[in-house]
Amino acid sequence: MKIVLVHGFNVRDGGRGTVDQLSWLIRDDGYKVDLDEGDYGFFTIWMIRFKKSKIRQRVLYRLAKTFETAQVIITHSNGAHFCTEALELLPTAYNNTKIVIHISPALDRDTEIPLAVRQQLVMHTPHDKAVKLASWIPFNHPWGRMGAKGYSGDDNRNTNLEVPEVKGHSRWFKVDHVVQTWKSCKAFIEEHSK
Repeated sequence: MKIVLVHGFNVRDGGRGTVDQLSWLIRDDGYKVDLDEGDYGFFTIWMIRFKKSKIRQRVLYRLAKTFETAQVIITHSNGAHFCTEALELLPTAYNNTKIVIHISPALDRDTEIPLAVRQQLVMHTPHDKAVKLASWIPFNHPWGRMGAKGYSGDDNRNTNLEVPEVKGHSRWFKVDHVVQTWKSCKAFIEEHSK
């Protein structure tokens, strides 16, 4: 089973300090993970909001191509936003085939789940101040409070998992939480990959 990790925005280390912290646990449990395929490079808040550029489109098409061969996609922060847009680009042959896990996603709470998704887990914490602040960005910005409050839509493919022990947006990947974060991901993957 192939797992792709997709980091958040404003990350200059390709996700090494956040979502890539899961990689050694993923490998230890016998899953295949590639740390480069979901790395879309450095994006600032302005690039995400205002760039409908060729660069942004290339990133989305590259992610979509990567997602074709992945069974599981694990995202953090803005990685959830790019993942959602990239999954929308997949042909209908991929409908209902992907397990997606969003960790503190920077998404509006009612963001539609792409057709390619078979099951989605949203891991959220009420202590995620980053997404609470991001929800106030004006001009129809795609970021919202999903990372703090969970998914609020009516799509039954989603499961919310609130983890109040995690006290911040990226604390999921610190020594005190990374093992439990992976255990929650792994349990969801095993339950829904049957």
